[in-house]
Amino acid sequence: QIQLNYVDWSFQNAKEKVELLKEYNIPVWVMEPLRGGKLATLQEQETKALKAMRPDEEIPAWAFRFLQSIPEVTMILSGMSNAEQMKANIETFETDKPLTDTEMKNLLAIADGMLNGTLPCTACHYCTSHCPKGLDIPMLLNLYNEHSFTGGGFIAPMALSAVPQDKWPSACIGCRSCEKVCPQQIKISEAMADFTRRLNG
Repeated sequence: QIQLNYVDWSFQNAKEKVELLKEYNIPVWVMEPLRGGKLATLQEQETKALKAMRPDEEIPAWAFRFLQSIPEVTMILSGMSNAEQMKANIETFETDKPLTDTEMKNLLAIADGMLNGTLPCTACHYCTSHCPKGLDIPMLLNLYNEHSFTGGGFIAPMALSAVPQDKWPSACIGCRSCEKVCPQQIKISEAMADFTRRLNG
């Protein structure tokens, strides 16, 4: 069971997870197909782009059509808030309409656009050897991106609960030693301070 949707295909490396499960012939069970409802309602520009390809397809259905395009997916677990959502999901799954190659390409491009604003950390780890506090900066930036994109949520706090408190973003002293060697020129100290504020907010 993995978190799988068209945003996390790249954002949370879901594609690699699917490929690994396929290698071991393990069927894929999906959680968070709509990413906590975030993919049920999109921005106007994103909605127009999807409606241009399939005018009669509802926006939440795109997340399910994406999953119908992955043969390894055998179970999809989706939370619903009311009977209307349940009826809409039943209607979607009455038909199997996987995405064409063009639709898949366009949908993943839309997903990439949704991720604009996340920090472009490549996990090169140059920063970690320069951190006097020994922070796992790539891991923290990954959680920061998750927390920022989701607008909060439980994933980052849950992950941090398994990390010693002296390795949390709040342990950053803002010395900027990491920033001097970052190939992406990420303002890491600002991200750590913002992450701390968000977690405490």
